[in-house]
Amino acid sequence: MLTCFKRDNTMAKMPPAMKYFLVPFYGTYLKLRFGLKTEGFEALEGIDGPALVFANHVHTLDPFFISARFPNHIRWVAGAYLFKMKVPSFLLRHWVQAIPKAQGKSDIETIKDISSALKGGGIVGLFPEGTRTWDGKMMDITSATAKLVRLFKVPTVFINIEGGFSKKPRWSHTERKGKVYLKVKRVLYPDEIKASNITDLIKIVSENLTFDNTLWQKENHIEYYDEKKQADGIERLLYACPSCGSFETMQSNRDRVSCSSCKKEYKVNGYFDLVSKDGSISLSEYHETERKMLLSLLEKKSDEEIFPPGNGILFQTGGKRRNELISKDFKLHCYSDRMIISCKEAMEYVFPFSEIDSMIICAKYTIELYHMGKLFRIRLKGMESTLKYQDLFFEIQKLNKEKDD
Repeated sequence: MLTCFKRDNTMAKMPPAMKYFLVPFYGTYLKLRFGLKTEGFEALEGIDGPALVFANHVHTLDPFFISARFPNHIRWVAGAYLFKMKVPSFLLRHWVQAIPKAQGKSDIETIKDISSALKGGGIVGLFPEGTRTWDGKMMDITSATAKLVRLFKVPTVFINIEGGFSKKPRWSHTERKGKVYLKVKRVLYPDEIKASNITDLIKIVSENLTFDNTLWQKENHIEYYDEKKQADGIERLLYACPSCGSFETMQSNRDRVSCSSCKKEYKVNGYFDLVSKDGSISLSEYHETERKMLLSLLEKKSDEEIFPPGNGILFQTGGKRRNELISKDFKLHCYSDRMIISCKEAMEYVFPFSEIDSMIICAKYTIELYHMGKLFRIRLKGMESTLKYQDLFFEIQKLNKEKDD
């Protein structure tokens, strides 16, 4: 059990590239470009490591937003796939001193690296969800986060990134008008951690880290709206039509999204509500409806495809330093109990859901799944949604857990 970390100034120093280039220049650029606003950062005075920083994950630049305004260098935990890319790997290792994490699976090495960084007096930053939100609502990760807080017992900072999702939703390539706000919700100190049981810590984490973008916008009357691109890319999230039950039929155009099958149409307003003649629904509510629709698909016969075949453009397997290409032309077929990839090269790969260790979606909407301990990466063409495969996998996992309980 880790209970004490001594500060080592030689280990906790900010890398020269960060100190003399990234923070003064790129930090200023981010502040101007995104209109970064901060609240509660005065609570960080005196915190120079060891410490933990937790935040919700809404935008690709989240680590840079926080690092640009944080008074000390933060060593962020980043997806392991980034360390296999030449330029990002160099920047992450030598400039940011990031800690690699295999997304979507338990990684004891990451815990060891975090421990080592804290022992060296460093400040470690984590996004407990491990991936960016799709609908603006944070996933429930309070229990796992509370256990980390309890394990390390160092000053712990909770930050909410507000407006980052609305500025550029995960499903879109374009930005909307508006600012990004960084709010320090609370700093939890070792004495408080030691005096709290796990139930208390879970409550503290939930109160200070959980974030719902839609509620925040409405409570503060802040809209992010651009008529020409408000709905751009939203079909990556809206993979099903609740009205007619069809999949991959939603199409976006300016600030509208409609079903090509039943012609149901929604307008995406400044709060990212989907407004139709029948009323309005938030993105998180719509997404929850989609996930419930997936349950009925699991009742289909095992030889009947539950989604239209996906058109693949990149299929890789993970290597130690570089990912290895398998195919750039393939079909992804999904059944109630398995996924099958049929490559143009006359190769076929079968992934039974029962044999998939984890599945997550990373950069460029790429599926990363571990099958029997081996990494595979799958990317589809254009606007085709990869989210539905991950959601289906999660629903299957949930059902299996309920059966075991």
